[in-house]
Amino acid sequence: MSQLWGLLRIINLIDMLDILVMTFIFYFALSLLKGTRSSVALRGWVSLILISFGGYIIAKSLRLTGVAYIFGNFWIIIVLVFLIVFQNDFKKALTDLGQMRLFRAIFMQSGEYIEELLKAVEVMSTHKVGGLIAIERRNPLQVYVATGTVVDGAVTAELIRTVFTNLTPLHDGALIIRNGRIEAAGCILPLTDSPDLSRDLGTRHRAAVGLSEETDAVVIVVSEETGTISLAVEGKLHRALTPDNLHEQLTQLLHIAPEEREKHAEA
Repeated sequence: MSQLWGLLRIINLIDMLDILVMTFIFYFALSLLKGTRSSVALRGWVSLILISFGGYIIAKSLRLTGVAYIFGNFWIIIVLVFLIVFQNDFKKALTDLGQMRLFRAIFMQSGEYIEELLKAVEVMSTHKVGGLIAIERRNPLQVYVATGTVVDGAVTAELIRTVFTNLTPLHDGALIIRNGRIEAAGCILPLTDSPDLSRDLGTRHRAAVGLSEETDAVVIVVSEETGTISLAVEGKLHRALTPDNLHEQLTQLLHIAPEEREKHAEA
């Protein structure tokens, strides 16, 4: 008790602030992973820490210098494991942080291409032409652009419809829009393994959800069988949208400037 009291006596306000900040950081990091698919991996990671710490204590008490050295430096591996295993969860957390009102105002963008995009989607829906269109936000989609054919063209309804015309070389892949321009077409997107999706959904819908799980992209899907318009964002699929519903969703998700919204509403 005397040693504990002596330790408490030398703790000053700076030390208490340091402890509080570290506690908050660990609490914040763990709260990001709570309820996610990585929560089981988190328990394994904590077990790894306990094993490492226990092994170090035992090795030191038995004077096993080599073993103690290994366990004493094992924290480097633990940190690397943590970053590798939970990288997707922290990526999503950073994306959610960027969705805060303050940052949305900073990253407000023009929506001049939205009207052309909506025209194309509406015609494709009417004629039951399948399509998959991903719109980049803050997370770069360059790795997926590299899987397709670079277009680097203006967003026009005619060009979008041409890309997805049946039997054309690029109609089966995804079209990616970046900075208001069509960056590439025929791109390959990751498929989701979510068991919550209906079994009647095909590869396009699963690719749309898959990309929205790994990035903050907004992904539009037009069903080839039914002409139904769907929107995938943040791992969720919103189905049976009308062109007006889609326009409203896009202007909100892409943080289009107010004057642009008014322009499209008048159109």
